[in-house]
Amino acid sequence: MNDGAGSSGDDMEVNGEIRRLRHKVVKLEALLEQLQRQQSSLLAMAVHDLRTPLTIIQGYAQLLSIELMSTRDPTIDEYTTNILAHAEVLGNMIENLVALDQIERGQLRLTPEPCDLNVLVDNVLAQVEGLLKVKSLQISFDPAPGAAWINGDEHQIRRGLYNLLSHTAKYARPDSQLRVDVVDDGSFCYVRFRDPHRILPADVLLQLFTVADFQQGGRASSLHGMDLGLILVRHIAEQHGGRVSASCSPGQGMTLALYLPASEP
Repeated sequence: MNDGAGSSGDDMEVNGEIRRLRHKVVKLEALLEQLQRQQSSLLAMAVHDLRTPLTIIQGYAQLLSIELMSTRDPTIDEYTTNILAHAEVLGNMIENLVALDQIERGQLRLTPEPCDLNVLVDNVLAQVEGLLKVKSLQISFDPAPGAAWINGDEHQIRRGLYNLLSHTAKYARPDSQLRVDVVDDGSFCYVRFRDPHRILPADVLLQLFTVADFQQGGRASSLHGMDLGLILVRHIAEQHGGRVSASCSPGQGMTLALYLPASEP
């Protein structure tokens, strides 16, 4: 009888401990949700405060460019091009932060539709003209024959392509010749961005699309090449059933690639 009473007491103690642990888990989950809401609120305020002066900078730079167009002064043209190009980069960084916050909260919704990847890449190339001009970069574009059809959210895929291209341009040497090509292998349509001069260590390549190095606060050298925009590209690719990759090889340089499932028009 005593053994039975002891066993019953042990069970009650275990059950009580389980209830206490469950209560702690519930409290921690509530605290986490509160912290996430606060983080999103702070981000929303920061984004609002950044967008307003950025819009003013872009507006005045565009007006300045138009007003001084008749002077044909290459120095003035260079300055205004620099301002506009880097203002666009900053604007895209702000939108990346918003999108990453939406992904973290499960609120980024996709609207899939048939898209020609050739056309999307061509549009993004036109979008980054100013950034390319600042560093005197040249790009050769080799589209897939005919069309490269995918089924995806055009806005998000454009964002991913822009992030890959702007990252490639950001770390390219001035006067470099970059290569972009689109391939349709029947299963996937993919875009490759190639910089013939850039080489990264293997350990950095492995972390290029993750947040690990940001969280660890490692050496400055380990953060070289880290880019929030690339982290967003990975999320966009995965939400479309695709993937991203980064590779380096002697004589070929570095290649960033975005793979998306091929589809019908």
